[in-house]
Formats: sequence, structure tokens, C-alpha cells
Amino acid sequence: MRKIRKLINLIICLLVFTFSFSFKLSELEFGETVQKGLKKSKSYTLTNNSKVNKLYTISAQGDKNIKISPNALNLKPLDSRKFTIEVTGKGKVGEHEYFLIVKDVNKEKSKEGVDLNKIVRIKQKYTIK
Repeated sequence: MRKIRKLINLIICLLVFTFSFSFKLSELEFGETVQKGLKKSKSYTLTNNSKVNKLYTISAQGDKNIKISPNALNLKPLDSRKFTIEVTGKGKVGEHEYFLIVKDVNKEKSKEGVDLNKIVRIKQKYTIK
């Protein structure tokens, strides 16, 4: 009986964790081709699906040729805003990868000192020709 109760508690915790990511991106892949020496940009829409105001920070990891503007969005419940990813065609010709990092910044501090911020890393690709 205790094992079943523990299993039910674990499932409930996993469901709460899964649904606690309270944002939606209009698109998940960059996937563009950039001419060498030129720039290419793509706009995304981030929507706050929660019932509270949220601060989201957006960054790129793993590639210096990526610029994100704006890199922080303060959204009211069910509000949406656009941000742009711009890639500069510097470097070797071929396929390049980076991670788009979306961080749901929790303004409250944990009593135990645990980082409560939720971070999503989305693998992105682009090609330089």
C-alpha cells in the first residue's frame, strides 16, 4: 500500500512539473540558410499561458553569431510578445548548431536556497552557404 501511495505521489509531482512550464513559442526551429557575410533574422512569438505575470529571459548558447532582441520579456497572463533571432553568416560554410535558452525567471527565493527558475533548452540549426 505504501508503494502505491509513493507511486501516486511521484506521478502527481511529475504532472505538476510538466505543466508548470507556462509559456508557448510560436515556432521551435530556426532552420534558415544564411549567405556568407550576410545576416538573416526570424521572429518568434512567446505567450505567457499562466495566470500570473512572468519574466522570461531569452539567450543563445554555443554560437557567438546569434543576436536576440529583446532578450527579456515581461508578460501579463495570456499576453504575447515577439522577439527576433538574428544570425550573422560568419564562420565556416556548412551547418551550425546552438541552443535557444528560454528561462522562466521566478522572482521568489526558496528558503532552502534552491534555484526555482525553469529553463528550457531548444536545439537550433542554421546553414551558412
